[in-house]
Amino acid sequence: MGNRCRVCTSNDREALIEQVAGDLWESRRPGTLDDYPWEKAGGYWRRIYLELGETAVDSLTGALPGHT
Repeated sequence: MGNRCRVCTSNDREALIEQVAGDLWESRRPGTLDDYPWEKAGGYWRRIYLELGETAVDSLTGALPGHT
């Protein structure tokens, strides 16, 4: 698939949100007290980061209220 946009080519919104959430988690993980992989993140943190991932996907696709 080369350099094709993952947001544009994804047909599984939930998997895309999961990937974005995991990437966000991994980006801030090193050197913190919660230095463990996304797969082992606790329920609270998974929920928070999935919400952030959903907001990011909505922002990128123009699905946020007030955006066109």
